[in-house]
Amino acid sequence: MQLNLPPRRRIWLLLGWGMVFSVIVLSLIPVDVDLGEGRDKVAHFTAYGSMVFWFAMLFEGRARQAGIAIAFATMGVAIEFLQGMTDYRTFEVADMIANGIGAALGWGLAQTPLRNALAWVGRLLDLLGGKP
Repeated sequence: MQLNLPPRRRIWLLLGWGMVFSVIVLSLIPVDVDLGEGRDKVAHFTAYGSMVFWFAMLFEGRARQAGIAIAFATMGVAIEFLQGMTDYRTFEVADMIANGIGAALGWGLAQTPLRNALAWVGRLLDLLGGKP
């Protein structure tokens, strides 16, 4: 079941897939950023939580949203294995755990009234744009 978000639904989906693309690219390219002392785990947690929450706002139903969370957690595991195949990134189980916890939190947020955030933004944009 899909939320009634047209005509902005395509824009929301495009933005969501942009997040996914960004996470994949940034996870697999060489980067010289110091995210030591656990800050990289916060980045993993935030990225995966955000992606799951975003797509869960676009697709209704707990089972479908759980599937989204599982898919993103699985993506995180796959990316970790791919990173382990490079000579410039590292494979870390702790990153997989942070991704999974973030995905679970994103799913949890989608079970609250926050799941309507994109609809609220749409209404606000309509008001600002002069639509009734």
